[in-house]
Amino acid sequence: MSDTDIISIAGMALLSAAILIVLLYLGLPWLYGRLLRMRLTRKVTDTGSVALTFDDGPGDRLTPAILHLLDELNVKATFFLLGKNIFSREHLVKTLAQKGHDIGCHGYDHLHGWKVGPFRMVKDIKKGWQTLDTALGRKDGIYFYRPPSGKLNLSSLVYLLSHRVPVIYWTHDLGDTSPRDLRDSSLAADQIRSSDGAVLLMHDFDRRDPNKEKFILESIKNAVLTARQIGLPLVTISELLANTEK
Repeated sequence: MSDTDIISIAGMALLSAAILIVLLYLGLPWLYGRLLRMRLTRKVTDTGSVALTFDDGPGDRLTPAILHLLDELNVKATFFLLGKNIFSREHLVKTLAQKGHDIGCHGYDHLHGWKVGPFRMVKDIKKGWQTLDTALGRKDGIYFYRPPSGKLNLSSLVYLLSHRVPVIYWTHDLGDTSPRDLRDSSLAADQIRSSDGAVLLMHDFDRRDPNKEKFILESIKNAVLTARQIGLPLVTISELLANTEK
């Protein structure tokens, strides 16, 4: 066997090993995420439940506006808070807890799990939890986790599983981060009617465009009114998980 052949075989072996590592590092978490999404869809349809969930907050304007509307509608929701947005807004985190809303973690820096190293994502999750603990006056709290952009890598998945942390996705994205011509506040009602249950994804960080904030508030109201019209209970994520464990 010539030196060229040996080099070629070694190169193919290294390429195969690299592909295998990528498949394990990203492919397994992707498959697990798909499984969780399927299970979540089955949970909400089996229980006929609707959960309002919000990512990336708190915001100085939008989060209080959402809280005021939820109070008017007598509805509890789940907020996946971003650690870096909590500073100077700790009072809003406490208010969420005092009003009986679920508080989950969305990490600290909104890292994309496929674009960071194996340990940075884990550190980001832990820092997000610690920030929530500080705001709530707790210690060693473990919170529901929603991966930013829905992306996990193998190290973050193993860490979450080892701590038995529920990873929470969504079944319907209301599109409040989409361009204006793709936003429709009736979408929430349409999705609820067609699916017999939903975990709705919205975002409560402040926007420069007041129309986006108006869109979110209108979507919340449409979702709640529609769910009540067709007899679907509105639940928090903790209530949804408790209902499906019975």
